[in-house]
Amino acid sequence: MEINLADLQYICELIYKAHNLSVYYVNQFGEFEYEFSRSDLQENPYYVLFKEQISVYTYEDDPNDFPIFFTNSNLNFFFINLKNSNLFIGTIIVGPVLESKISGETITKIMDAFKGEVNKRQLIEYYQSVPIMDKQQLLTISLLMYYLIYRKKLDKTFVIQNNQDLTPDLIEVADLDLELSKGRRNFLFHSNLSYERVLLDYVKNGRVDKLKDVFDYSIVGEAELGLLSKRNRLRSEKNLMITGIALVCRAAIEGGLNDETAFTLSDFYIQQLEEVGSLKAILKVTEKAIVDFTNRVYQLNKAKYSAPIIECQHYIYNHLYGDITLDNLAELCCLSPNYLSSLFKKEVGIPISEYIQQQRIEEAKKLLVITKHPISDISTWLNFNDQSYFIKVFKKFVGVTPRQFRSEHSSGQNSTRS
Repeated sequence: MEINLADLQYICELIYKAHNLSVYYVNQFGEFEYEFSRSDLQENPYYVLFKEQISVYTYEDDPNDFPIFFTNSNLNFFFINLKNSNLFIGTIIVGPVLESKISGETITKIMDAFKGEVNKRQLIEYYQSVPIMDKQQLLTISLLMYYLIYRKKLDKTFVIQNNQDLTPDLIEVADLDLELSKGRRNFLFHSNLSYERVLLDYVKNGRVDKLKDVFDYSIVGEAELGLLSKRNRLRSEKNLMITGIALVCRAAIEGGLNDETAFTLSDFYIQQLEEVGSLKAILKVTEKAIVDFTNRVYQLNKAKYSAPIIECQHYIYNHLYGDITLDNLAELCCLSPNYLSSLFKKEVGIPISEYIQQQRIEEAKKLLVITKHPISDISTWLNFNDQSYFIKVFKKFVGVTPRQFRSEHSSGQNSTRS
């Protein structure tokens, strides 16, 4: 297919406006021919620096005929090479995006990489202005853009398998539509606003005892449902309930629920909504989700952990794949290591080291069931010294070996060699 350069510029503008992503066209001579990006990014002095760095990701001799993903200083991009009758005419580059908010530790590493005078405030401001988007959504946008340019459909799994910067885990969730809740997180129910505020307040404060009153009023009653899909009423009702779960998810996070746990729950219930086929089933799943979120916040409140302990637990949960030390946690809480160690055991009932092991084993259980990764890889990722030690700790907490656990909880197609 012959690429029309006028159409190409229009496609780039649409992608920029639809997804708030910077889009650049670098011609065959390595020159930026045009770009679409936000003014707050362009005004930062580091914008030009990063822009110059990404211009090297243009490959006239690159044989790959699909989007290529790359990472520069924790910033994620993809590029698509442009060819007319096998003649290279340039490259489209899309990005940057961050997968999560940048940490102070990461900023320090980036500053060190510059090996020169760096304005930390301006660098932080630049990273704060970069949109946050996970690679699953960025992958979907790349497939869309490729199709708009070449009118050719690409297999998502093929693109993942041929990109080193895309983890195989994306294959496992490729069809779960995980971005649905994030895309609708700022919408509102088309129903009584006072009711919505009461419900979200109950979720935030873990008031499980009050939910029955709320359900009796029923914000999700059929008469009050809005209409987001004119062609398909069932689709419309699902969309509204997805919006509701997203709002409930945010309220639970405000109530103290770990954000990773909350988003995982959100994805889980959204997937359930997508699989049901009646209004009654949609309402049942939605109520179940609300009760689950509220009960989890209630359990957190019931535990009555002090702020430092909750902060430690959140940090541990979010860094299971990294190196977690008592000194790191103590610095995070502004406490001495000895005092934090004593306080943690007093409130939680087990030493910090045992709690970290416990949480890593819980993560390992999930990976064993929902992925095909070798046991040796899972043990390495979760910072166990060797596989035999991982098996020993796993059996201590679970009662069986990782291989036995996978065999008991996975279907035959998920079994794998360690």
